[in-house]
Amino acid sequence: MPYRLDITQGDWPADLLHKGVEGLLAEAMVLTLATAGHEHGPHANLAFFAYDDDLVLYFVSERSTRHSHHLAEEARAAATVFLPPPVFGEQLRGLQLTGSAGEAWGHQAQAALAAYQGRYPSFAQDEETRRQYLTGGGAAALYRFQVEELTAVDEPNFGRRNYLRARVVRGQG
Repeated sequence: MPYRLDITQGDWPADLLHKGVEGLLAEAMVLTLATAGHEHGPHANLAFFAYDDDLVLYFVSERSTRHSHHLAEEARAAATVFLPPPVFGEQLRGLQLTGSAGEAWGHQAQAALAAYQGRYPSFAQDEETRRQYLTGGGAAALYRFQVEELTAVDEPNFGRRNYLRARVVRGQG
């Protein structure tokens, strides 16, 4: 496990929280990304995402979008990943994430492309498209969202209204 979750709120074993986070990410395909900029204020968008084993999420976006401009100004962002509940008010499952985000370059772009193609095998299959993503030569770019803190709710597994908060710790045994 390349990252560790240090629980800051809630009473739950960290290894079970880790397993729950990974399960939610595996089941969900779309994230809601929230950004803010000086000129246009807050903004939210939807994006398909992939992730790696270090709790970095990857998405693709056009550089001309509002959220891309925001991330060029300020690398802070928040996101949610959730699964639709079976009925209103019951069995909520999702993650609230905060961290840093921005365009992926160099080895980060390679990691982003690998994760994205691992989840969406038909993505960027031709050599020219791959080259554009890896060199930053196209209108669209690969972005990375490095999760720093999260709140998890998984009522079927963690119990009703049991919101677990944790910091993400990387690079330590």
